[in-house]
Amino acid sequence: MPLFYKGIGVGTHHHGSNLFSMGLTARKPGGARTVNALTTHIVRGTTTTPYISLTRSFGVAEMYAFASRTAPTPANPAHVWEIEIDDPPPSGVTVLDPMAEIVTSLPSPLAQFTYQHDGDQNFLLGVVDPPGLGLNAHLHRLVRLPPGVDGPRTPNLSDELQALVRALRDSEILVIGTIPQSCFRHRHDVC
Repeated sequence: MPLFYKGIGVGTHHHGSNLFSMGLTARKPGGARTVNALTTHIVRGTTTTPYISLTRSFGVAEMYAFASRTAPTPANPAHVWEIEIDDPPPSGVTVLDPMAEIVTSLPSPLAQFTYQHDGDQNFLLGVVDPPGLGLNAHLHRLVRLPPGVDGPRTPNLSDELQALVRALRDSEILVIGTIPQSCFRHRHDVC
């Protein structure tokens, strides 16, 4: 059975919850289950969706746990929950690969608007590490255009591209439904 992790920071919605006894439900379980809602969940960090974000990486979950509203301390630590989900998953639980969900919704490469960027080879570094995470000029470099083409402008950065890159960066898996308490194996306290 695969292991998943959920980082929960101090002062965030589920920090005071005992997931061993109650399981985990999304903040808006009846919300729209669309590719747009899924993309917004990943790109904007929106928590009022029907999706629960998990990761296959303890290190990623730990980074999310440290992104607490209040600094974790030994007396009030952040948590990384270890979760085991059977295949097939429990009744009422759907496990999604956000990459697969987004890719199937992308337009033809001949479409006027696409998820493809038009920046240089370093542009994706800016998507992986956006300005909010560190000093980053990759997103703000001007597009190199052929002579005679109007400019300057910054590269195309679609929500779809951001979601694809961040899902890869975070080794993200999404869950719809309530993850039952029986799936929670361990709580790692981090500070």
